[in-house]
Amino acid sequence: MRSLISILAGAGLASAWTELHHAPFMNKNIDAIVVPGTYTSHMHTFFGSDAITNVLPTSAELQAGCYTGDNPNDLSVYYTTFTEVPIFRFSTYYTNSFATAAIPQDLAMISGNASATSQSAADHPYNDLEWFCEGSEERETDIAKMPTSTCDQHLQVNLRFPQCVNPDDHSEYDFADESETCPEGMVAIPQLRYRVLYDTKSVAPEGWSGVAPFQLSCSDTPGDGYCFHGDFINGWFEDAAENMLINGGGGYDDGQFIAGEHGDSAIEASCTAVDRDPEGGASDYYTSLEMMADGGELVDPVESESAPEPSTTVETTTPVATPAPATTDTVSTPTQTSSPAPSRTSSRRPSGTASTGYGNKETCTSTTKRSIGQKSKTEAATRALKQALDALDALDALED
Repeated sequence: MRSLISILAGAGLASAWTELHHAPFMNKNIDAIVVPGTYTSHMHTFFGSDAITNVLPTSAELQAGCYTGDNPNDLSVYYTTFTEVPIFRFSTYYTNSFATAAIPQDLAMISGNASATSQSAADHPYNDLEWFCEGSEERETDIAKMPTSTCDQHLQVNLRFPQCVNPDDHSEYDFADESETCPEGMVAIPQLRYRVLYDTKSVAPEGWSGVAPFQLSCSDTPGDGYCFHGDFINGWFEDAAENMLINGGGGYDDGQFIAGEHGDSAIEASCTAVDRDPEGGASDYYTSLEMMADGGELVDPVESESAPEPSTTVETTTPVATPAPATTDTVSTPTQTSSPAPSRTSSRRPSGTASTGYGNKETCTSTTKRSIGQKSKTEAATRALKQALDALDALDALED
């Protein structure tokens, strides 16, 4: 695992920023912010503290967990939209350019629109959602759409989080405007940004031309990328959060980073991050689809290799798909079942921003959910039958 890197860009507080890297430890159909207490979410990939289940944790509870980053002062949990393409690197950045307050304990935030199916729905003036090829200056006309040609390096997506919080009610948060001014009654905290690099070459070695052969778990359309979103639950210890506000990041060469009473240098956790609720939910695409369709319950599960039991071990990458030719078929992933708008999304939105573009997760109809579940069961049964026929062919070959 790479060491934590904290970087000071330029001099002075106004340009300080900190970069951290985190390994994934779990893929699961839970979202403690949006649908707490249920297994009705589309799949997410989790990083950071493993003290996360389908129940929204406090910062103190996260701080008692095992972390998959390198900084013992940060036990936040970070999670993103799931895809079967393995993640090469997941990084979080905190900038305190205009911050006046530390990130508060028990803060939970969402950024992005999980129900977006077009650029207009994904458009937001301040979250900077964009997909592109790492190292390339080229952008699609729809920047929330995955590139339509093969990436020389990794497929990359960026997303910024709100940096304004109501100090009296942390469930209210929003973005600052163009002048970095927060809405009335809110204070500015260090702003969080996600950067995800996907190892597309491992699942599409021949590349692609046209629609990217990758599909997000919140979408039923390959390559669109519009519904990408992220969730964050603060697990920074208070003293380190204050240090972040005051000191920002250090330099790349001298290895400085956000220190605190739990450590002043990069330290890997001595524990192993695990799924804290191994008997609940699902870590498999198709099983999660069935559970969403059946209100969180698994009805008549198909026993096959395509629907394994949730793992209790650490996953160092997301599952690797075995795609068909990249120019025609897609990596198979589940379709989103959307959820009611979270209470932790602020009612204050930048002017001109539609409510559906500010992290809302609209509810699918029961008919849609049932259709998704039936489709997933049929696909699972078809795969199981194909595996059985392949096994018979193998036996016939041995007999011959």
